[in-house]
Amino acid sequence: MKIDIRFTHKALVEKCKKGHNSSQYKLYSLYVDAMYNVSIRMVKSKEDAEDILQESFIEAFKNLESFRYESTFGSWLKRIVINKSINHLHLKRMP
Repeated sequence: MKIDIRFTHKALVEKCKKGHNSSQYKLYSLYVDAMYNVSIRMVKSKEDAEDILQESFIEAFKNLESFRYESTFGSWLKRIVINKSINHLHLKRMP
């Protein structure tokens, strides 16, 4: 039997879509360390990485209805973190 990894944590994601705060916290707890590592490697600043991480989770939870299981939740969230990190670096380099 083959398991489709795109549906990892589907129950949690669906509860989050319905507004369950405890499920949001569980999902946050599952991914916070990995997403922090992604951001810190890119921006090289602990404080900036923490800010990007919080902004990324806020954006993810606000836009959870657009998550359609075309990838895993972790991949979708990672893309948000990467995009926010890149945007941060671009803004930091502007004179």
